[in-house]
Amino acid sequence: MKKLFFFATALFAAVSFSACSDDDKDDNKDASIIGTWQITREVGYEIVPGEGKFDKDITYPIDDVNDDYGFYYTYTFNEDGSGTYKSFNYYEDNRLQEEWPFRYSVSNNVLTIPEEYEYHGTFRIEQLTGTQLVLFEEIDDNGHKAATTYTFRKI
Repeated sequence: MKKLFFFATALFAAVSFSACSDDDKDDNKDASIIGTWQITREVGYEIVPGEGKFDKDITYPIDDVNDDYGFYYTYTFNEDGSGTYKSFNYYEDNRLQEEWPFRYSVSNNVLTIPEEYEYHGTFRIEQLTGTQLVLFEEIDDNGHKAATTYTFRKI
């Protein structure tokens, strides 16, 4: 028990001292979601009623030659609250596969694309810098559950 207490105390001290570095700066306080963001990774899980739980860890562009399923997608966010979702075929010289317009809003680090749009959702903004956007989405809909972290790079 003493070892456990000592370990917990040492861990707390290490985290406390490393969490507040003098080097921490708010360099990205002016980072904006405005622009075009290309998906680079999806990590999470999905629970489908009657089928079970499926973990996912996908790096884009998907490069699965066996399924011939090479694609990636982008979101473009404009200053006026409009945007565009586009998916591209990786194996056909990045040919545009589909394009969907949408409206969006951002409030209190939450990005919302309303349900009336093809690609919609409510996403918590985990990180936003000049080059990277990380979104988290959690779904709980009639037994269908999912939690996914999406990582994008600005292009």
